[in-house]
Amino acid sequence: MVLASQAQHGMWITEVLHGTGTAYHMPFAMWFDGPLERAAMLAACRAVLARHPVLGCAFEERDGVLHLAPARELPPVAFVVEPDPEALIAREIARPFELSAGPLARFTLAEVSPSRHLLLFVAHHLVFDGMSKDLLVRDLAAAYTGAPTPPLPMPYGAAEKPSPEAAAYWRARWREVSQVVINGATRSPRLAERGETVLLALTNDMPDLSGVTRFEVFLAAVHALLHRYGNAGTPVAVAMSTRTAETRDDIGLFATELPVFASFSAEDSFRELALSIRSELRELNAFRQVPVARAVGGIKPRAALAPVSISFRRRAPEQVFPGLKLSVEWKMSSHTVRNALHLQAVDGDDGLHLTLHYSPDVIPRRDVELAGEHLRAVLRAVAADPDIRLADLPLPAVPQIAPEVAPEVAPEAAPDAGPAHDEVDAELVEQVRLIWMEVLRMDHIAPDEDLYDLGGHSLTITQISARIRKRLGVEVPFDVFLDDPTITGVAAAIGGLRP
Repeated sequence: MVLASQAQHGMWITEVLHGTGTAYHMPFAMWFDGPLERAAMLAACRAVLARHPVLGCAFEERDGVLHLAPARELPPVAFVVEPDPEALIAREIARPFELSAGPLARFTLAEVSPSRHLLLFVAHHLVFDGMSKDLLVRDLAAAYTGAPTPPLPMPYGAAEKPSPEAAAYWRARWREVSQVVINGATRSPRLAERGETVLLALTNDMPDLSGVTRFEVFLAAVHALLHRYGNAGTPVAVAMSTRTAETRDDIGLFATELPVFASFSAEDSFRELALSIRSELRELNAFRQVPVARAVGGIKPRAALAPVSISFRRRAPEQVFPGLKLSVEWKMSSHTVRNALHLQAVDGDDGLHLTLHYSPDVIPRRDVELAGEHLRAVLRAVAADPDIRLADLPLPAVPQIAPEVAPEVAPEAAPDAGPAHDEVDAELVEQVRLIWMEVLRMDHIAPDEDLYDLGGHSLTITQISARIRKRLGVEVPFDVFLDDPTITGVAAAIGGLRP
């Protein structure tokens, strides 16, 4: 077994704590037209699985440490005759993964007609990321044509500890922002919600600024739009690659989500904003391997770091499958979204294509469509004049939306939460307190102090839980550390779980 990376640990505990449904399911559809050789394609799928052993793994927590271990079964490679491929895609996206048993990836080759096939790959984000899509197609093409695909070593190991520099960087920037104003209304994402999408082609709208990448221009445009909506200091969470020269060929999770904070005023020009974001990203890049919560401490595990997020990826060159025409769905939805708005951009030879992911339970579709058009207007204005003041960026009239009123719900009887705090056994409280002091390396902690105020994070939770399980013989549900993250609260939960 090998140690999970910090990014994997953070995603794993988010899934365990919040029950994110299909939010971390990554579907990837490849359509083939022509005389596909079924046996060769199925063999190519198995070769890819053999080359990338992470796809055949599960995740096990042992003594507070998360490991990758072989799954109980090999990842399935199935063939079906399916005249309704969209129904197949929906079923496979919805089919759950069991993190502790695995496997966390599966292939399905579907014959839609004798001359048309769908190869559907679905993996959990714990073992797959955006760049892995390009690697998957590349290795499938090589294996389909009979080229050798030697196995790669498991690309994980000891997790990097946060440096003092990383901690200082994030402490100077981090602030809690749970809401965002979009089209005149405040949106507050909760947990993972059912998701829908709006598609937008921006191929003819992206401006070129010398000395600034297309991603940096895009990120600056999103910050500028949020500023025009009336948001002050709202961060945008950005998916960033953590690949190195050693892992550039590996399928897996080599990405992290980090908040990008931008400091600017309405009098600044767009060019100044883009250059400042470029500088910020250069500084952030030195610490991209370290999750914010691990560097700062005191941040509760949450489904999303910021209410708005971006993934922006440059697509690799197309691969050749002899005798076949390949079309790929690079931006598929898992039908669940963690943010108020997630912007997924793919920049390829056919232009820049954007998918806006949102939950209709958080924001109406009409507002998402308007936000997309507002973003297009900002990009076009910048293309005409990169030095335009942010205050002068165009923004169509924002509709005034009445605040939504939650329907009244009859109160329900509160569930039995176990013994009240003042009834918790004093000896049990002391046993839990000693465990907290060991894990947090503190000489004294009061029974009512909040774990996150003390600098706790996701790793702290697993380490405390492991010690409680080993010494007290009780498996404490992780959600206790969200509902009542105090020594007394955890001790009360233990008392309620004991026979």
